[in-house]
Amino acid sequence: MNKEKIVLSIIAILLGLFVAGGAFYIFQMTRSINEPEPIKSVSPSSTPTQITQNGNFLIIDSPKNEEVFGKRIIDIKGKTTKGATIIISTESVDQVVTPNTNGNFTLTLTLEDGLSIIKFTAVFVDGSEQSITRTVTTTTEEF
Repeated sequence: MNKEKIVLSIIAILLGLFVAGGAFYIFQMTRSINEPEPIKSVSPSSTPTQITQNGNFLIIDSPKNEEVFGKRIIDIKGKTTKGATIIISTESVDQVVTPNTNGNFTLTLTLEDGLSIIKFTAVFVDGSEQSITRTVTTTTEEF
């Protein structure tokens, strides 16, 4: 009698698993899947940012917005109106750059590892100001 109960219990368990598996298979096959909308990616602008106002302008050639660097020391390059003064600010340092006679300026800047926000402010001879902000990331990790 005990052997019969054990055999019937095993058969009942196997039959239950088979029925549950079949029901799950049918459920999965009849379920409709909605296609997700494609993710739109935003790539950094390949052209320099230029702001012109009253004949004064500020162009930042490098770094590009959201650019990633594999080193902490980066080169800043840009152009502005002749006679302007450029203030380059990060969370840890402010530096002043005087452009050459053509209005070009360069600077080597050491950033903290990780995300940095760099603000470029041009102060023109007439006293007006223009600002451009760039977000860059530096990492020493190997990819």
